[in-house]
Amino acid sequence: MNQVDQKTLLMLAREAITSTLTHSDTPIYDRLKREDRPPFSHELGCFVTIHTKEGALRGCIGNLWGRGPLWQEIPKLARESAFNDPRFHPLKEAELKEVVLEISLLSRLQVIDDWKQIRLGVDGVLLSHGYHRAVFLPQVATEQGWDLQTMLSQLSRKAGLDPDAYTDMACRFEVFQAEVYTEDLP
Repeated sequence: MNQVDQKTLLMLAREAITSTLTHSDTPIYDRLKREDRPPFSHELGCFVTIHTKEGALRGCIGNLWGRGPLWQEIPKLARESAFNDPRFHPLKEAELKEVVLEISLLSRLQVIDDWKQIRLGVDGVLLSHGYHRAVFLPQVATEQGWDLQTMLSQLSRKAGLDPDAYTDMACRFEVFQAEVYTEDLP
């Protein structure tokens, strides 16, 4: 995806959050919906992440699999991240200038045989163990300064399992990569 398209997706995400808070129009969304053209018509797994300017997580919601065209999914996930991430209170209008948006477009998931095959900082990971599941985007371990075992322990805990559950042979791992686009800080 070229830089113009990357910036358009980021502006689309910000427009969705802003329009929800201020009841303003959505010209970017309206244009992309009307045009319905690549790359905005592609159906990809994607996440919208919100950070404070200081780098603290403020919201993150996404889908591992494409559920609709990007022009539709990015605004929906931006609103979910801003207002419905259960870990955070809903974003307020006064916070708009204090947050930075990030979009991750995902590759297809691939099953791996052994957790030692995970490439830290390159692969996102979906851990499944029975009914327990959790996912980390590729950039999470790097941002947190985790090594592979620490990341997998945290992922196990996120799934509601013991920290060493990732070593259980019943664990299944799927990996994916992400193209990550972040707004420029003012």
